[in-house]
Amino acid sequence: MATRGRKSVASMTVASTVGVDNRLAPPRNLTPAQKAEWVQVVNARPADWFGPEHAAMLAQYCRHKVQADLIAQQLEDFQPEWLLEDEGLKRFDKLGGMLERETRAMNALLRSMRLTQQSLLRADKAVPAGGKGRKPWQQNDD
Repeated sequence: MATRGRKSVASMTVASTVGVDNRLAPPRNLTPAQKAEWVQVVNARPADWFGPEHAAMLAQYCRHKVQADLIAQQLEDFQPEWLLEDEGLKRFDKLGGMLERETRAMNALLRSMRLTQQSLLRADKAVPAGGKGRKPWQQNDD
C-alpha cells in the first residue's frame, strides 16, 4: 500500500540498489583456471541470472570444463604414430573416453542451468522446419 501525502526530501535521497551489478563471485576453493571459467560464464549472462542456489552447479561445471580442456590438450598433442603400438592405442582410447565423460557432465550441467543454445532460443521466433519463411539475409521485396 502506498504512503499518503507528499514525499519528504530525505525519503527521496535514499540510495537505491537498482542498477548495481551484483554478480555471483567464484568460490575460493576453485583453481585460477576454474575461476576464470566462472567469471566468463557469469559475465555472459545478465547480472541477476545466477543466484547463490546455482553456485554448486556452476562450480562443478567449471571443474569439468577445465578438466575437459586438459584432456583435449592431451589428445591434440597425441602423435599418430603412437597408434601403431597397443599402449598408444589404449592411451588414445582412454583419453577419448575421459573426454566424452567430461563433455556429458558439462552438457548435463549446462542444461540444468539453462545455458545451452537450445534453451536460449524461443521456439516461436525460430524459422519453421522445411525452410519456409524469410532468412535474415533475404531482402524484403514487398
